Amino acid sequence: MEKKNLIKIFCMIFSFIILLSPISAIPSQAAVIPAQAAASGGETIEPRAPVIEWVYKVENGVVYRRMYNHSTGEWIGDWIRCD
Repeated sequence: MEKKNLIKIFCMIFSFIILLSPISAIPSQAAVIPAQAAASGGETIEPRAPVIEWVYKVENGVVYRRMYNHSTGEWIGDWIRCD
């Protein structure tokens, strides 16, 4: 009788582990193609983050800087004097 109980407990633990384990096999139809592989067919990839950099100018011997967004072609903020 003790052996039967041990087998039942083992089967219950085994089935519990199987139920909680994730499924690792994905059908090939459901596989997602990475973005780099999809874009290799001649498509262009556009950056999502804006390209922003400091622009410097010298006026009357004083250096000023201002941020410029190259993605939108707009200035950000005012000219700031660099000391």
